Amino acid sequence: MCGINGIIALQPIESMPRLIKNMNQQLSRRGPDDDSIWINTESTMGMGMRRLAIVDADFAKQPWHEKDFCLCFNGEIYNYQALRQTLMDLGYQFSTKSDTEVLAKAYLHWGTSCFEYLEGMFAIAIIDFKLNRLFLARDINGEKPLYYFINHQFVIWSSELKGLLTSLEVLNKERVSISPEALNWYFRLGFIPAPLSIYQSILKVMPAQYLSIDLSTLQVSTVDFWKMPEYTPHCNHHEALLILDRLIQGSVQQQICTNHASGLLLSGGIDSSILAYWFKEMNPSISCFSLQTQANKQDESFAAQKIAQYLGLKHEIIPLDFAQVQKQLSETLCYFDEPYADSSAIASDTVHQWVKNDIKLMYGGDGADEVFGGYQRYLMPFWAEKIRRYIPLLKSISHLPLHQLPDSAQVNTFLKFFEKIGSNPSEDIWNISQMGMRNSMLNRLLLPHWQYQPNTLQRLFQTFPQDNPLTLARLWDKQVALEGDMLVKTDRMSMRASIEYRTPFLSKSLWEFSQKLPNSLLIQKGTTKYVLKAYHSTLFPESFQQGKKQGFEVPIASWLSTSLKKELLMLTCVDFLKKQGIFNASKMSEQVRFFLQKPHRYKFQLWSIYCFQKWYDSVRN
Repeated sequence: MCGINGIIALQPIESMPRLIKNMNQQLSRRGPDDDSIWINTESTMGMGMRRLAIVDADFAKQPWHEKDFCLCFNGEIYNYQALRQTLMDLGYQFSTKSDTEVLAKAYLHWGTSCFEYLEGMFAIAIIDFKLNRLFLARDINGEKPLYYFINHQFVIWSSELKGLLTSLEVLNKERVSISPEALNWYFRLGFIPAPLSIYQSILKVMPAQYLSIDLSTLQVSTVDFWKMPEYTPHCNHHEALLILDRLIQGSVQQQICTNHASGLLLSGGIDSSILAYWFKEMNPSISCFSLQTQANKQDESFAAQKIAQYLGLKHEIIPLDFAQVQKQLSETLCYFDEPYADSSAIASDTVHQWVKNDIKLMYGGDGADEVFGGYQRYLMPFWAEKIRRYIPLLKSISHLPLHQLPDSAQVNTFLKFFEKIGSNPSEDIWNISQMGMRNSMLNRLLLPHWQYQPNTLQRLFQTFPQDNPLTLARLWDKQVALEGDMLVKTDRMSMRASIEYRTPFLSKSLWEFSQKLPNSLLIQKGTTKYVLKAYHSTLFPESFQQGKKQGFEVPIASWLSTSLKKELLMLTCVDFLKKQGIFNASKMSEQVRFFLQKPHRYKFQLWSIYCFQKWYDSVRN
């Protein structure tokens, strides 16, 4: 795991070495083990690398040079040993045992087609001197970030915004501006999905895609090197369990690394329990970590402890202490470099900060819900269809003051569902995927020049199969929520602690296998993730089969209405908002106070406002 960056310009840049070094410095937490740069003799090209050494730590330094190209990459190629053997059979010789050299030889042999052969998480930059092109590629899930800026004079890329901005502020002379489209999507989703960033002129490479940039003209073209196979169900229950067993074992075996102290984020749910089972078989020295919050009596730390004891694995329960959280909250939120409102990042950060002196590799069950249909929101079209016939009646009573209902979990769940019912299953999925503010509210709270009807993601949504709501929802989550939310959290919070984070459920083979499963094996009679739960039952006794999963929740509603309330009100007071020039000051200030009357019902909206204002106050000013 590392941080990469680079600059290519049409004219020499005298300060190129200093710019690359400064970009490297911004990425120091991503790679504390090595700091390297490469500059061409004309000072028109530069690449930088901060390395967290995992594979072949003593060699394979980057940037890596071959006769006709130079490359840097962040991440891990899990199938590099198999590729290495394939390339050796083709006559290639190797001087290291690293995945970096395998990637270099793979590019030498297959060119950009080599990306199709890679199983792993990666962000790759290759300058091909012979073709006079720059290639920027990103793995199929978007686990590793890659930002870029390009104009008619130069292109800059980096693993994090902070690295890119360091050089852009010097070369561009103009301050970057906030993107109205990204701003609107942030308040709808709580995060900013690719290809957007919070800044209008800076973009992200999309998952499973590479950019090809002509170094004579800086013209860009994009190529998809992998696409999800079409939904072609043909597995029965018995076949599915056999294949699942083989693929999960294979993915864990590929990703396992016994050369460094490793940890498993054990939530107590079935996903991490399955991983724990196979780690017991393949790496029994692994340590398991769970989070416990005093404010949440339904945390899963005790269930996780039961699993660890059954398997004989080391287990540690980490307390979520708000006093400690508050000390680091600003640094935690600002490490994302752009607004980000998934409160589970606090839990992730707490765990990684706790273990950072002892652990270099962390594993988690992330992605299993997207791959195998685990979210309750995937049931939305099924629930909605049962009551859609009553929509005219519901609309006739929609004038009732529903906001006056009690601020309870049951009522809030009902209201969330009620508000998202559309006219058809496709519309249900579109609505339920956006848990933040609706367009009507945003148009009321934002000043006119910040109002924007987002269309980038609507076009993407329409490319997915509209006649299969479950596949539609899963593909949407893979391309948008997984890349923009879940994997942003795991990457940034692990990298803040200089820890590599791996996700065995996000293998290419498991994604492709999931498209062969009938919907009835993903969701059956209201049971989500059905086939994975059935597989779990083959590994653990019946007493370990659990009810509703709680997850790593943090009590943000309580915090926002108590300890953080004063700061939230300060960040949304009329004077602050007027100087900011983004919101209708009086309406936003009033809306926040309204939300605070029922903080549990409106915790997502409150938290997204708080996180945006914290970002703006600390980064922009």
